[in-house]
Amino acid sequence: MFSRMRLRRIAGALLAPLALLLALPSPSVAAESAADTEVKAAVIYNLLLFIHWSKETAPPKRLRLCVVDGGELSTSLRQHENKTVQGWPLDIRRIAATPEELSSCNVILIEAGNPSALARAAALSRSRPLLVIAEGATAAEHGAMIGLRVEGGRVVFDINTGALAKSGLAASSKLLRLARTLID
Repeated sequence: MFSRMRLRRIAGALLAPLALLLALPSPSVAAESAADTEVKAAVIYNLLLFIHWSKETAPPKRLRLCVVDGGELSTSLRQHENKTVQGWPLDIRRIAATPEELSSCNVILIEAGNPSALARAAALSRSRPLLVIAEGATAAEHGAMIGLRVEGGRVVFDINTGALAKSGLAASSKLLRLARTLID
């Protein structure tokens, strides 16, 4: 078991790359290049490292990240498949957001422009542990726990702490400090 001091050092070492990735420039979502989607994929992976799953909410064997109707972002996320997130190998799936598919996920990523999928995922997250990440300026206000967007050429995020708590999840204090906006 890691000591508390060692866990802080590990968290600090993981937080530094996240802060660096958030500072990298990124043009508008509509004109994203492959490099920009890779940066966003790295930010998403690093965000997962700072979400707390309790023993009751922990995934059984793998952490399944489902990308709804994923385009280039889901392709960029593939470079993180099978990496470890808090002891679980990361499994990445592209889904169409049917109820059966949504129920098999631990994390759902909804790309911009899909409000119906966000509404379905947000409703499901109120009844079971499910981290919902969505792109868009108002995603966290509309049910996503983490809303990603590009602002001033940087990838920034908002955190809906109330939605996280309803799902039985929590963000680390270090992640909360990096968030652009906290919504309760």
